[in-house]
Amino acid sequence: MIAVDVGNTILHFTWIAQGKIIKTRQLATGKANREAIKRIIGKDINQPILACSVVPHITRVFKNIKRKIYIIGKDIKIPLKCFYDKRHVGIDRLVGAYAAKTLYPESRIIIDFGTAITFDFLSKRGDYQGGFILPGIGSTLRVLSSCALLPDKIILRKSKTLIPKDTRESINRGIAEGFSVMLNALVKKYKRILKLSAKDKVVITGGDAKFILPKIEFSYQYEPFLVIKGMVILAKKFSPQ
Repeated sequence: MIAVDVGNTILHFTWIAQGKIIKTRQLATGKANREAIKRIIGKDINQPILACSVVPHITRVFKNIKRKIYIIGKDIKIPLKCFYDKRHVGIDRLVGAYAAKTLYPESRIIIDFGTAITFDFLSKRGDYQGGFILPGIGSTLRVLSSCALLPDKIILRKSKTLIPKDTRESINRGIAEGFSVMLNALVKKYKRILKLSAKDKVVITGGDAKFILPKIEFSYQYEPFLVIKGMVILAKKFSPQ
């Protein structure tokens, strides 16, 4: 099976065999068309494809490929009670919440570091309560880089300088300090609101999270493939062939 997590910035292709990740590929969403997708998924017409997409025109591309295609939310429903406006919630947020609920039944807070940073909340019963959306690390870096008037783009990296003396160091330090302080404060606030203890783990996913993890001050479980794992769980539950 090939699981495809279609985001606003990147398409993540993951090959799954016997519940294990075999290999992964990525494709920029802006370059994703029928030909590019077909080149990546290959010619094995018997291999089913499971797609979780928040980009409507990419969803249509997958529907028009002559393969066994299963669209999460349409062909395979997510068994999760949702109190968010379903017309507006990204299907990836529901899949991530379902995966967190299944893998870590006590989890109540899920943070996804994607194009945007999303906070999602589950009730004690595991129902999806909703959440909020913040600017993502990568998108913030791109905006600041475009305004910095530097000859080349700024690469996200750890800054060793406490008080930076140049623009690259200033932006890297600012992102690391700003996002970590914001996230630590938000988690502390919502743990208090939800009456969670300091030991209750927050589930974190998304590649950009690795830049912030060393500065996290709360208990967490990092699952870089949370949405993919949720798709695999759903595939097993509904057994697409």
